[in-house]
Amino acid sequence: MIKRNISLCRSILYYYWNVMIYPLIKLYKMAPQRFAYLLLTVSILTIFSCNPKQNKPEIASLFDAIPDSLLVSKVLYASGFDLYEVHQIRKLVVYHPELPGTIIATFYIADSSVLTDFEVRNAPNIIKLNSERAAVFSATQLNAFDKLSLLGHVIGITEGEYINNRHIKEKLEKGEIIELGANNHFFIEKIMSVQPDYIFYSPYKFTAKHPLKVTGIPLIPFYDYHENTPLGRAEWVKFSAAFFDGYARADSLFKDIERQYTTYRSLTKDVASKPTVFSDKYFNGQWYVPGGKSYIATLFKDAGADYLWKDDQHTGSFPLDYEIVYSKAYEADFWRIVGSYDDIPSYDALAEENSLYENFKAFKTKHVLWCDAQKTAYFERSSLEPHLVLADLIFAFHPKVLPGYQPKYYHILE
Repeated sequence: MIKRNISLCRSILYYYWNVMIYPLIKLYKMAPQRFAYLLLTVSILTIFSCNPKQNKPEIASLFDAIPDSLLVSKVLYASGFDLYEVHQIRKLVVYHPELPGTIIATFYIADSSVLTDFEVRNAPNIIKLNSERAAVFSATQLNAFDKLSLLGHVIGITEGEYINNRHIKEKLEKGEIIELGANNHFFIEKIMSVQPDYIFYSPYKFTAKHPLKVTGIPLIPFYDYHENTPLGRAEWVKFSAAFFDGYARADSLFKDIERQYTTYRSLTKDVASKPTVFSDKYFNGQWYVPGGKSYIATLFKDAGADYLWKDDQHTGSFPLDYEIVYSKAYEADFWRIVGSYDDIPSYDALAEENSLYENFKAFKTKHVLWCDAQKTAYFERSSLEPHLVLADLIFAFHPKVLPGYQPKYYHILE
């Protein structure tokens, strides 16, 4: 009897070893990531098995039960958000741009058929996938919606007068998209009558209550402009796509942008010399200079230029007196300006604007690198074309590296 029991125990142990334990060990050694996903699936199934239907779990519990080591963000360059996906549910975490690591909002996005398994009442941070009634108040985000073929989901925008996108203008004329704000003012009554499912907006004050709060409509902050790297800004296309089925398209688009950007950047790796450069203009008694850790400084570095304020620690622009800028930049090789004139931009127009500009070497040698913001729709489109912006700069600083290139945004004033 004892021998029979021992034999039975051995058989059971042998079965578990060969059928369950050994395959898991083998899977872990051969494919640790697949092993992790297996554990993840078991964890999720455990959550649902322990929750009877009459007590639906909160959607956050699905992610809370998963170890951080098994949650991998889909975001590579952007610092303003993280995106996770588990069993057709996306978790979007938005961070404060001025307080790194501080979470200001978390959203859970899923199809309505998936949301039926969770408690969603009184949860404004739970967003239904593929809403047909979104309001988008950022021009750069509208450009992303257009590239992702998502404009059909947009019912409202702001500042339509300044939008350059032809498709959006056509929809405004047809009444398919409604203007819900202009001149830095929101049309609150119109917004409440239209009742979008949610509003994508660009925060401009982080210490004050946003005026859109009174609508009671879920607000989704969008601030790609706070990213201090070109690829970080471009990656916000994933943020927009996370609310729709078009995420795979956004991921593919970003990978193509990344590939082209890194290819152009590699062209300046071994340049023999790096021309010096400074940026922007004198305005209202101050000269706002891009910080050494800013988006523009990164572009200058990647384009093989020596930015005069590269050692500064600011991530945005900061004001300086004219005398300080002149003392440092009067012999710089290049001068980068983003602006717009009613007429064709010229050195005469710059001199007429401020005769002090004539004192700079870059002005005298006709090395002003100009971007017409209005004609190129620079502020609207360039965030998703950083590879072209970089190529423009490389062509200006090192024309032999890109022979025959045709610039899109920047050109040397003649």
